[in-house]
Amino acid sequence: MYKLIIGNVRISVFDENISREQAASMARQAFQQASRQGKVLSHIEISAGEYGPEINTTEKAGHRITRKTIKQSLMDAIYSAAREKLYPTNAYTSQNTWFDTDTGQEWYGETVDVARNEAMQELEKWLKTMSTP
Repeated sequence: MYKLIIGNVRISVFDENISREQAASMARQAFQQASRQGKVLSHIEISAGEYGPEINTTEKAGHRITRKTIKQSLMDAIYSAAREKLYPTNAYTSQNTWFDTDTGQEWYGETVDVARNEAMQELEKWLKTMSTP
């Protein structure tokens, strides 16, 4: 028996007659098949079977639920960037001030809070129309 690691997936080979190259090739085929089924693997076992090598895979527990599409990842990044820009967490930034670097204008007080909240509400509304099930 020997073990391989490809990416973050452990591969256990129980038959010494299977070369490392063969095992890696079989593991890659298992990755491709799992990917077509929308699965993410955590472990692959390769052993000698009656009719040739047998491959058993283990899917990452709970990972399907937390996976994102590229579109969802982009939308999350947009939302995160907007929150950081509109509501900066920097201790040296005044929360009640907005400065426009293009024109040099500055706004203060409640006007800034109202405008920020409206902008975030509009962004959230737009992001909901873009989200995928």
